[in-house]
Amino acid sequence: MYSLVRPILFRFDAEKAHHFTLNSLRAAEKLGLLPKVDSHTRPTELMGLQLPNPVGLAAGLDKNGECIDAFAALGFGFVEIGTVTPKPQPGNPQPRLFRVPEHQGIINRMGFNNHGIDAMIRNIENSRFKGILGINIGKNAVTPIENAADDYLICLEKAYPHASYITVNISSP
Repeated sequence: MYSLVRPILFRFDAEKAHHFTLNSLRAAEKLGLLPKVDSHTRPTELMGLQLPNPVGLAAGLDKNGECIDAFAALGFGFVEIGTVTPKPQPGNPQPRLFRVPEHQGIINRMGFNNHGIDAMIRNIENSRFKGILGINIGKNAVTPIENAADDYLICLEKAYPHASYITVNISSP
């Protein structure tokens, strides 16, 4: 399937292709077009969490928690969403996502572009996912470093009731 879709996606700017793919994935899940992959293939315990399998989705792909059910349908053992900040923010100026086809890689300089913790919590509450959910939290770019703990605490307080675990992202001070 990827070999058929890849030439089309590569005609788009990398970030537009990213958003198109997420929107398509979300629509396919809502329409029941995604095959339900059995995620219970190799149960694994990790730091007290019982994972159905050891393959998880890391934060950064679904920053707003808009595709939780779609990624669950694909069979991930856990899904981590974010990085999310207390307030919405646009992230770094574009272009900020670059393909490196000769290395089958991508360079991500998106920053913490997201719709804010309140929007993420609404998305979580609207999902049907009952598996292991990680939430990756960060500080807003406009928050002075001496007030960073305040941003983390706002996100932690709001995310805690919904998360199996929380990751504190300090990579973008």
